[in-house]
Amino acid sequence: MASRDKAIRDLAKSLGGQYEICTIDLEPVIYRDVGNGFNVEVSGVYTAGPKKKATIYLWHGDRQPECIIVKTVRDVSREEISKTVDELYDYSNSLLAQGFDTRDKIFHHKFKIWNKAKGGSNMRLKVFYGSENTVSSNDKDYFSRGKYECKALMKSKTGQPVAISQSKDEEFPIWKVEYGFSCLVFPSYDEAMDYCEGRFLKVD
Repeated sequence: MASRDKAIRDLAKSLGGQYEICTIDLEPVIYRDVGNGFNVEVSGVYTAGPKKKATIYLWHGDRQPECIIVKTVRDVSREEISKTVDELYDYSNSLLAQGFDTRDKIFHHKFKIWNKAKGGSNMRLKVFYGSENTVSSNDKDYFSRGKYECKALMKSKTGQPVAISQSKDEEFPIWKVEYGFSCLVFPSYDEAMDYCEGRFLKVD
């Protein structure tokens, strides 16, 4: 049986000279820069098993934190990789033709984010014993749960906690601000903090 290294080299060679092998998130993958600000990652093919299907990611940008996954195609057979990449290339050009040429524009187009001023939040409340609410920056772990990690804490003018959290899902890298029964989402940390400034108070 062929080694994994030889198998991925042979696959990359069969796809053509535009493809190369690189390492992303500690995994050897096949990569192609399509030349218009987008690039393609073919993942799941570092295996000697020829029937293992690939996951193909269309990225915009190639440096963190500016890059973003635009589209994901799963369960792609080896025979369909080239065709799928061509389709993703066409899709990237269609985005550019519509004016989606920056990370923020693509983000808003992809997720169609809307904010909820009422409802939608399952904010955890901290029970305080004594006469004073004592929310502190050390409480971030308490407000981290599920697919979100609390990165900062503030408090409302009545002393209730305000959690600023980031999604752990790299395909949905949003930030959210939760307080009371409200939940608002933002494409970046800076925008989330801009919203909080002047509305909420810093904690120790």
